[in-house]
Amino acid sequence: MKIENKKYISKKSGILMLLIALIIFNNKLYSQIIYTDITDETPNATYPLDLNNDTIDDFIIHFGGSAGTIGVICNPQNNNAYSGEFVSGTYLPWALSTSSPICASLATWYDSSNPGTMGWGASSGYWPGATNKYLALKLIVGTNTYYGWARLDFLEMSGSFTIKDYAYESTPNACIQAGRTTLGSTENTAKPIFSVFPNPFISSTTIQTIENLNNATLTIYNSFGKMVKQVTNISGNNVTLARENLTSGLYFIRLTEENKIIAVEKLIIID
Repeated sequence: MKIENKKYISKKSGILMLLIALIIFNNKLYSQIIYTDITDETPNATYPLDLNNDTIDDFIIHFGGSAGTIGVICNPQNNNAYSGEFVSGTYLPWALSTSSPICASLATWYDSSNPGTMGWGASSGYWPGATNKYLALKLIVGTNTYYGWARLDFLEMSGSFTIKDYAYESTPNACIQAGRTTLGSTENTAKPIFSVFPNPFISSTTIQTIENLNNATLTIYNSFGKMVKQVTNISGNNVTLARENLTSGLYFIRLTEENKIIAVEKLIIID
């Protein structure tokens, strides 16, 4: 009787392990990045971006204006959104570098009620003169949320833009890295731009970059997207960030140089 019980338990365990393996296999099978490589397109005025290729426009990217004041606007459709920040009364979509994480951790997402100024002339926005930068996108389909990106170039005066390709992660709520075209590679392979250690931290942490910075700025946002701390005039390849009066919790750090976003990362403070 005991032998039979052991056989039954062994058989049951084997079936359970098989089911777990099948679940893992299916998750890997159906989790994928949907990548669309288009012929580089520089529209006359408007580009309707259909991120998931379902014939419904998800974002409208367009430029217009008069001589000397021309600009480019990102206008999300329906409940979709782009990631950026609100500065001096203007919504500015971020221009992300390769491998930057795109997901809920970017903290600030703006929908159709707040169109984003990607560039206006040569000085407004993060996009004027950008090459191979990524627009962070959030796609809402029914009750599901997906994250993706679009890669663009901009003229220095924002008089024209070129869209090159785009992608999204087909698993709801899953992060995607800017430029990633499959689960195993990115469009432009790159090492992590910076590292944060320790993270989580109690009193201080160190941010180290793979290349030397010149007059860079490190900005810290809380989980509601409000700026709570800023370190300016950063040079070299590392900076020590002191906790000071910051409470424990989730934060996001953004590193910029020459008004261009280098990377965005999550930061956790504990007691």
